Amino acid sequence: MIASEKVLDRIEQSFLIFKMAFVYLVLPLFVYNIVSFIFITSVIYYLIFSWVLISLADLLSYNNFFLFFSNPKFVILSTLSLFFLLLYVLIFIPFLIYTIKTIRDFYNWEVKIDFKSNFLYATSRFFDIMKTYWYIFAYLALIPSIIFIIWWVIFNVGYFYDLQFDYKMIWWAFMLTWFLLFIVNMIYRGIKSTFALYSAIDNDLYTKEDFLKSVSITNKNWWRIFWNLVLIGLIVGLLSWIASNFFSIFFGSFWDFSNIDFENINTVAIQSFIDQFSFFNYFVSWFFENLIKTIGSVFIYIFIYVFYKRLVFESNNISNIEEIEKKEKEL
Repeated sequence: MIASEKVLDRIEQSFLIFKMAFVYLVLPLFVYNIVSFIFITSVIYYLIFSWVLISLADLLSYNNFFLFFSNPKFVILSTLSLFFLLLYVLIFIPFLIYTIKTIRDFYNWEVKIDFKSNFLYATSRFFDIMKTYWYIFAYLALIPSIIFIIWWVIFNVGYFYDLQFDYKMIWWAFMLTWFLLFIVNMIYRGIKSTFALYSAIDNDLYTKEDFLKSVSITNKNWWRIFWNLVLIGLIVGLLSWIASNFFSIFFGSFWDFSNIDFENINTVAIQSFIDQFSFFNYFVSWFFENLIKTIGSVFIYIFIYVFYKRLVFESNNISNIEEIEKKEKEL
């Protein structure tokens, strides 16, 4: 398959792969999303909620913004939240490798595709992909992270040792610099590093050279990539929103017992029966919402991979990128 030049044709190609690989791609990610939500994400939500309540209470009692960051409860709960978030990401990495590898196989019309071989590939490349993640981190966030560390040191030294100079002004200057660099990097460099993981898995190369190559194919294509991602995000987001609301409304109203006069029902079994259906409605609605989110994520992964293959094709075969951009804007 050769990725099409026009964005609407690439969406059609993505849908073709999506149909062929539906079970292979959606089922593993869906199981991961359900299990991780129950055992990891819910814990993160609880910790963050507890942290917010404790921090707000202490902030109001001390009436000092800077104590907000030095509160031991804040440090403990935020550390636990980061730990579970890191666990969530680390467990997700093999699933992401598996997903991109499977998309690559279907794109290349591989004859034999199975869960086991692709998951074995994903687990065997776990530490290799961490190198690519490091290149992405260094490209996006290394400088903002260094600035953040300096900001944190200045704040703690100035606050705990009660230094005479106006450390708060320096604190705010570093904070503003960090924030601006972070936003610029996440938007501009984030777009340019979109295809780093796809390139590493597609070429089975987890090197700095491959990372730089994935960045180089975005040269003179930044706005084109940006609008393609915005377009597919809007399409998938809108369809997911419609489907999610449909299931929420359907299962929320299908078993509607609001008009029943419970005072005249003397049988406890009937009341229990109704309560079970209320739980059933909630569970089914939650189940389908997670399924819809998984389907939407899978389609976006496919589209980005097809778009990546188009940019690789153009960088290898077409020198006049401006002409390609002009044609695509005519859509």
